[in-house]
Amino acid sequence: MGAGYVGLVTAACLARLGHDVACLEVAPERLEALRAGRVPFHEPGLAELVAEGIEAGRLRPVGDAARALPGADAVLVCVGTPLDGTGVADLSQIRSACRDIAEHAPQAVVLLRSTLPLGAWAEIGRWMGRQDAGQLALNPEFLRQGTAVSDFLAPTRIVIGTPDGQETQASSTVRQIYATLESPILVTDFASAEMIKNAANVFLAAKLTFINEIADLCASYGADIGDVVTGIGLDPRIGGSYLRPGIGFGGSCLPKELANIVRLGEAAGVDLPMLQGAVADNAARPANIVDRLEGRLGRLRGRRVGMLGLSFKPHTDDLRDSPAIAMAKAMLERGAQVIAHDPVVRLEATKRVEGLQRSASVEGICRDADLVLLATEWPEYEELDWPRLATLTRRAVLFDGRRALHPATIRAAGWSMLGIGRADEPIAEPERRERRATLTTTSRHWERVPVPLAGAGAVSS
Repeated sequence: MGAGYVGLVTAACLARLGHDVACLEVAPERLEALRAGRVPFHEPGLAELVAEGIEAGRLRPVGDAARALPGADAVLVCVGTPLDGTGVADLSQIRSACRDIAEHAPQAVVLLRSTLPLGAWAEIGRWMGRQDAGQLALNPEFLRQGTAVSDFLAPTRIVIGTPDGQETQASSTVRQIYATLESPILVTDFASAEMIKNAANVFLAAKLTFINEIADLCASYGADIGDVVTGIGLDPRIGGSYLRPGIGFGGSCLPKELANIVRLGEAAGVDLPMLQGAVADNAARPANIVDRLEGRLGRLRGRRVGMLGLSFKPHTDDLRDSPAIAMAKAMLERGAQVIAHDPVVRLEATKRVEGLQRSASVEGICRDADLVLLATEWPEYEELDWPRLATLTRRAVLFDGRRALHPATIRAAGWSMLGIGRADEPIAEPERRERRATLTTTSRHWERVPVPLAGAGAVSS
């Protein structure tokens, strides 16, 4: 149930494993796209997997629970549980799914893959009208956007939550579904299964917060955060994953579950000062970095800023809690003109950010820019013609917010380099930059073409 980032990956991968899957999606536009063989979001490898499943007849997009659920041996619930305006997980989609299951598949085993706030499992059986909790299991997902297909097909672990941590009909069904996958399987109780999912993401969020703070300290004391990350990551007790300092973390999981677990701690009277600090630090980080950039440029009002990347991480088009969007909003509020490029984020997805302009090309965001900001580390940005792009700018100033670029290469290309975990460099005056650009463009027979800045929307280039 659900054809979002988790549900569609789950459905397509189960079809690949040989199961017959009815993928229930009630949103008409998504259902229409799936029936036409189109995946409504970007996830590497998923489109091919969906097409394969549909062609083989093992994957059927369905828009009606009355057609999708009857006769099912198992129902996997993969609907969203976003935070509402008060910071509490919105379980309305879970309730709706439970009602549909109670009506159309009362005997089916139910596996919950949606991320649940701690304690929510106690309500699930009641919503479905189930007396036998042995037909219900929690099966939390550990998929990362951008690598979700491989994460599903080569899992690091499979967690099964049952009422008392013992084997049940539902846990047996989970084992059968994943029988061809080689992975450790942990059967535990409902509360522990919920905590495993929440605690895993909260730990990753805390690790990112830690390395961001260390990066800021490195910049103040002249230490190289890259070497620091390598040095501490080689310690097997720590490991190098999620030691990537940057402009903050986002997406649908880490910020939500961090905020949710802090709120639940408050409700239980359990003080969680480290996690409370992580929430505050990540929320403030984009604006704090904008403060720093404003100080380096003298002002942001009237400045033209080009942004490379909008999604919260590469290999996805997801903008939920994206720090790139947070930075764009902060700069717009301070009077900057912000023009952004992203290789997969669709134009309509950013129309709600008032004043944000889009360019179909990297050249478009660099023309006459006072600052170019790399906000998402798409691999193609590493291969850009940086010397040529420098000649298009008003000031060749680059802020690498993801430490994705080699500083020596960027400096040699004629840019002043700012970034995370390193001391700021002097910035050339714009008049000097303009003279240099004019000489360079003339020698290469290029013509400087101004880009119109009238209102929000696409910028042709």
